[in-house]
Amino acid sequence: MLDALDQVGRQLREQQQKPVGQPFFSDPRYEPFAFAQERFIPLEGECRFLAAVDGGNQELIGGASLSLQLVRAYANVFESPRKGDAQSLPKRVHQEKHEFLCLTQAVDGTQFESTLLPLEGGLLQEEGVLKMAASDVPDSDERTKAAQIGALTRRFAEWALAGRMLGQFDDIAVVKDGTLQTSVRRESFYAKRAQEQVKTGKYLAALSKTSTLLTTTGWAMTDAVEKKAPKNRPQWAYAWLCQSRHPDHPARIGCAKLHAAARQAFRVEGFLGHEGLPWATLAKQACDPAFLGYPYALVDADRNAKVSNKEAASVKGLVQAKLGGRLNDLSRHTDAHAWLSKL
Repeated sequence: MLDALDQVGRQLREQQQKPVGQPFFSDPRYEPFAFAQERFIPLEGECRFLAAVDGGNQELIGGASLSLQLVRAYANVFESPRKGDAQSLPKRVHQEKHEFLCLTQAVDGTQFESTLLPLEGGLLQEEGVLKMAASDVPDSDERTKAAQIGALTRRFAEWALAGRMLGQFDDIAVVKDGTLQTSVRRESFYAKRAQEQVKTGKYLAALSKTSTLLTTTGWAMTDAVEKKAPKNRPQWAYAWLCQSRHPDHPARIGCAKLHAAARQAFRVEGFLGHEGLPWATLAKQACDPAFLGYPYALVDADRNAKVSNKEAASVKGLVQAKLGGRLNDLSRHTDAHAWLSKL
C-alpha cells in the first residue's frame, strides 16, 4: 500500500510540474482564446438586482417503465446596496417556489409520456402531458430512461423560472447553477424563451461549482487560470476562455475569483447576447464566510431548491397510503437491489 501511495504522490508532483498549456475544447464549435494577462480584468460592472435559479428532484417510485418524481424549482431576487453604501448587505426582495409531481410512463419501447401534476405554483402547467422519445434522452441506459426523462422536467422548470425573473425585473442578472448548455430539444425551447428576455440591462449567466474543462497539457482549466493570475490582484475575472457557437450553448466561458480569500475560482458563463457581466454585483454577494467566493444568492437557491431525503420519504409515504397494493405491484421488480443491500 505504501509503495502504491508513493507512486501516486510522484505522479501528482509530475502533473503539477508540467506547463499549463492552452485552453482545449475538442468540439470545433468552441473557439478557444490563448491565455493572456490582459484577459484578467477587475471586478467591475453593477446591476440593481441579482437572481439565482436552481432546482431539485427525487424519485418516489421507479422502474424501467415508469418513474414518479417530486420536482422543485426555486428562484430568488436580491437587491444590491446603493452605491457608496459599503456597510449594507444585499437584501432578498423576491422569492418563489414551484413544485409538481412528474409521472413518466413508457408508451412503448421508444416513446414516453410525462404528466405534470402541480403541488405549488403554476410553472409548466401549460404542458399537461409531455411526450418524448427514448432516443432524446442523453447518456442513459434502458433501465433509467424513465427516471432521466422525469429529471429533465426539472431543467425545463429552471429555464422557465429564469425567463420569468428576466421578464419581471429590469437591471437584473439571472444566474443559473451549472451551465447555459441544453441537452434535449424540449429544453432548448425553454432556454430560447429565457434568452429572448435578455435586453439592455438584463444579463443571463451561469456559475458552476465544478468544472471538467482541461488544457492542452491536462491541467484543470480553472487551476491553470489561477496559476497564471497576477499576484497583485487577489480577486479577478478572466474573460474569456472561449466563445461557443454551439446552437445548444450560445455562451462565453470564463472563470472568476470573486473574493480575495476564496479557496478557488469558479467557472462562469455569460450568454452571447451581451458582452460582459456585472462582476462587481457578483463579488458583493460572495462574502459569506461559510463559502467565500460563491454568491450567496446561489447558496440560498441551492438550499431552498433541494428536495431532501426526508421530504421525499414523507411524500412517498402519502403515495403508499393512497396507492396501497398497487404500489407494491409497480415497484416490486425494482426493490430487489434494495433488499439485497440490507442483507
